[in-house]
Amino acid sequence: MGMSSDVKSKFKTAMDPDTPEETLTQLAEDKHWLIKSAVAKNRNTNKDVLRKLAKDQEDIVRQGVALNPHTPEDTLSYLSDDSDVLVKNNVSRNEKTPLDIVKKMADDPNFTVSKNAKESGRV
Repeated sequence: MGMSSDVKSKFKTAMDPDTPEETLTQLAEDKHWLIKSAVAKNRNTNKDVLRKLAKDQEDIVRQGVALNPHTPEDTLSYLSDDSDVLVKNNVSRNEKTPLDIVKKMADDPNFTVSKNAKESGRV
């Protein structure tokens, strides 16, 4: 069974780089992880919404926050200790991650996280 037309429509709106911040803030409250993950990746999502989505129970939502170039440094720092390896990988690849966090991640016990941090060119 495919996605409902409502979910498809919301997903398209959440992915659109021209969607206004106010609309993204409303979509961030959606129950569907797919909608929240699209909001998390959108450059127009405001910092308070990104902070909230960084605590979402769905890994894929946190992964999107970790990739977003507008995610605040304190949130990237928080996500650098996430239990999900892909979240941590995305933090290590985000150019906005503070240098001290990237250096810490270069010593991460997970090989891929450590490798990504070292290959960021910032360590």
